[in-house]
Amino acid sequence: DGYGVASVVADKLEDGLYGLGYAQAREYAARMAESYKLARGRMAEIHGRASLLSDGMMRSIGLEDAALKFSESMPADEKALLQSFCDGANKYIAENRSKLPGWIEPFTVVDVLSMTQLANLAFPLQELQGQLGIGVGSNQFAISGKRTTTGHPILSLDPHLGIDGQNGIVWQEFGLYAGGVKFRGICIPGLPVGIGGHSDRIAWSVTNNNPSLYALYQVKTNPQNARQYSFHGEWRDFENRQVDLRYLDNGKLTTFKQVVKVTTWGPMIPLSPMAVKFTSVGDFSAIDQALAMMRARNVDQFREALKPCGLSMWNYVVADVDGNIAYQYNAHLPKRDESVNWRSPVDGSLPNTAWSSTLWTTDELPHAKNPASGLLVNANSAPWLTTLGDEIPKLWPAYVTTLGHTSRYDRLAELLTADRRVSPEEAMKIATDTLVPNAAAAAQRLGLYGDGKLDEVRVMQRWNGRADIESVGTALYLDWLLQRRSNAALAAGATSGVAWSADQTNAAEKDLIAAGAKLKADLGSVDVPWGKMLRMERGGKQIPAGGFANLGGVNAAVRPTTGAIQPGGWIRANFGSSTRMIVSLEPKGVRSWSVLPYGDTDNPLSPHYADQMGLYAAGKYKEDTFGADAVAKAAKESLHLDVKRL
Repeated sequence: DGYGVASVVADKLEDGLYGLGYAQAREYAARMAESYKLARGRMAEIHGRASLLSDGMMRSIGLEDAALKFSESMPADEKALLQSFCDGANKYIAENRSKLPGWIEPFTVVDVLSMTQLANLAFPLQELQGQLGIGVGSNQFAISGKRTTTGHPILSLDPHLGIDGQNGIVWQEFGLYAGGVKFRGICIPGLPVGIGGHSDRIAWSVTNNNPSLYALYQVKTNPQNARQYSFHGEWRDFENRQVDLRYLDNGKLTTFKQVVKVTTWGPMIPLSPMAVKFTSVGDFSAIDQALAMMRARNVDQFREALKPCGLSMWNYVVADVDGNIAYQYNAHLPKRDESVNWRSPVDGSLPNTAWSSTLWTTDELPHAKNPASGLLVNANSAPWLTTLGDEIPKLWPAYVTTLGHTSRYDRLAELLTADRRVSPEEAMKIATDTLVPNAAAAAQRLGLYGDGKLDEVRVMQRWNGRADIESVGTALYLDWLLQRRSNAALAAGATSGVAWSADQTNAAEKDLIAAGAKLKADLGSVDVPWGKMLRMERGGKQIPAGGFANLGGVNAAVRPTTGAIQPGGWIRANFGSSTRMIVSLEPKGVRSWSVLPYGDTDNPLSPHYADQMGLYAAGKYKEDTFGADAVAKAAKESLHLDVKRL
């Protein structure tokens, strides 16, 4: 279409996935190849020695080995779907070999199976590496027809990630009409399924729900035999597994042989006396489950599709054209002793630190359908808050979830519970709201400083408390927050009516003057609009942006755009809504509006490399085209592929 979004139309699903593979490779071939290398522990083949340590860890976790083993015995019909997807991608690669990096190899079913497991492990691995931004996650909400102007449900999808790609994850927008599937939404290039979006009957979205998907086991070695360790009180032998790692060295691939010490739980962490066990290594049901979700005709069938627990985590909010809205806390989560703190390393020699072989079922985990409030709201918040009522119990083991309130949840709940009916256009405004948490009360107190004639005080008095592109005061407020770690707590206290002591007031006022001096030095004035400080940049183009999150990820607005401070004091946005979609579930025809941060391609030479950036930065959406006939009529470019199995 006009934004470069591919819609694939075919009679059979197998052929549709062939087209999807081609469409993904056309825009994201190198990213797909790199994601496969990452999943298989082969990044050093591209990036050299610097990736050997992480490759060794990935290979010792065993995603590639599990994928190889499963690929030899998986059902033939499932394998044919994945092979067809790879064939389509490889067709594009073969046609454009001279334009692509030489290290891209033909894609295989093992690549897809390895990446499937990596997608399930993405957040646990980031958590282990200390890369998760605390306080910033994702937003979603569903509004029942009794609260909308259309009389039918409206759903909002808004996952928050690094907008340049995080841990290999970036979204591609696409449509697929094949073999009973009618879908418009997002996928991860390299995987042949939709992650969120809508069909002609349902729509769904996801947020991180924070289950404990791994355990760190403190490994106790047998004092009489260093080759043994205590496995819950039983002495077992370490396995020494040789891993052949290849790395690029002066343009040539060199093999490095590494011996990895492995326990029954999993590999030993390098340079550590601990081993790590993950919940979903070797489980390959995620793709079948995702296809079943795309085929579901109502919220009940969608919940049924989730029952195999092939997807490791996620809060799901779903709505259908029959008027239903539903919530399901989903997790691939073994049952465990609730007296153990599974969020910290546990003693592997103790019998009560063994996992049960029984998973929590979807019926046991938090869920609700058609709550009395007519609303479902989740912004990485506690499951029982989602219904804005008492439908979901509040007591859950800490390893199931430790989430509570978030500023994004509180603001969304406030906006959605207002006494009015919401239109799709109003839902878009709610989903992109820029009110800065705690800012109004803090700005009011800072505006009392002195006789009110100082520039900094004047700006605080006039500021609207929002982080819109044109808002004056947001930049000064952020610099004030950054002056002292405790200022965020002062702002929160002001909102709660807590008085500031004389010392706190004095320090806050001095910090305001210091923030003003910094802003003047960096950007020339304390009156700068927020868009002069917060900016998006791609393809040689730089534009102002809206949205707010303190650089530590806290005090986030509903639209939590944040980034890294650049020389000169401006901020390059690199985190926030990784895509947004609003869906109106109307029986006469499902409608949707969506936007990506930049565009639907990784190719800097494409006209679509940054063609959505202006919409995104301003908190706007584009209208989607849905349905095989509609996309054919609206197409700016069409391509017919003869399916050839490679």
